[in-house]
Amino acid sequence: MNILDKLLTLVYQQNADTLFLIESIPPFVKYKDQKILNLVDEALDIDKLEEILKIFMNERDKLELKKNSYWLGNYTTYNGLPFKSIVFYQKGKLSIMFYPFVVENLKLENLDLPDQYTETLNKNKGLIIIGGPKRSGKTTILNASIEYILQNRSVLLATIEDFIEREFSNSKGIVYQFVIGKDYNSVKDAMAIIRRLKPDIVVIQEIINYEYLETAIDLALSGLLVITTINADGIVSILEKIAGMSGDNKVNVFRYLSLVLEVVISGNLFTMTDGNIKYVYDLYFNDPEFTKPMANIDINEVYLKMVEKREKGYRVQEYTLKALVKKGIIKEEEALSKVSRVNDFKRIMLSPY
Repeated sequence: MNILDKLLTLVYQQNADTLFLIESIPPFVKYKDQKILNLVDEALDIDKLEEILKIFMNERDKLELKKNSYWLGNYTTYNGLPFKSIVFYQKGKLSIMFYPFVVENLKLENLDLPDQYTETLNKNKGLIIIGGPKRSGKTTILNASIEYILQNRSVLLATIEDFIEREFSNSKGIVYQFVIGKDYNSVKDAMAIIRRLKPDIVVIQEIINYEYLETAIDLALSGLLVITTINADGIVSILEKIAGMSGDNKVNVFRYLSLVLEVVISGNLFTMTDGNIKYVYDLYFNDPEFTKPMANIDINEVYLKMVEKREKGYRVQEYTLKALVKKGIIKEEEALSKVSRVNDFKRIMLSPY
């Protein structure tokens, strides 16, 4: 067993969240409660880090790291433990992060998602955004959505990914998977090929910057169905993150979003008092009443309208959690630790309504 496999096996054995390998610092792990534990006392020098890099990176990968100053990839240990990896430079020092992942093969019907979400997957155009923090279930929802489409629709589907987490087969549809940083140097390069394919649906693994956001909106405006994820917890946080990415272009971005945005779902996994896991989420879906506040970047008004129109099917995480806490299904401490807007949740818990 190589040194990297030994360290990564310890991550699983100790139920840690992330392994850090940083030049001049001993290898250490961080847990979900932010506690840190050194795995060994000896610090890593550049030679040892270079030896570790050789285990999971080839020469082309190293050239990409040198060119972009970061590299994203996958690594599976000899005993089958899967990890995501991030290699980057921090204050001039080489740094490597590994965190375990499991791509769940769940059907859409097993995820207890609202009808509005499934109905949107059967549409021919529009933008679907799946949000949430790390390990909130957004990748599981994305994969289940792709699986649902490919098994129920005769479509041509293209994906834009930083690395392939799952391959899709045995379906009515046809899927092409494009990997940025390996098969193509940029989203723009991949799009040159994708547009020639003339797909019906495009899946963007994650909106990580304005280039990805602009691509998603442009594709939706051109009449395609676009599905993507974003690392932000709750509808408000998602819209605020989009506004931040957009910079001076945010007026146009939100005007276009008001035209193409079909569904935004964002939630987290909560442990119920019986030990099972429940997905609790915000849900926004297209309605003419939301067009003006969305176009005007009035994020607070969008949120208030969702609260006001919950009887129509809009979901606001804080109100759902309040009901679950009151019924004894979820502990209030669990809700407070994960809810996207803590102060709003505290206020709602004190309200008689």
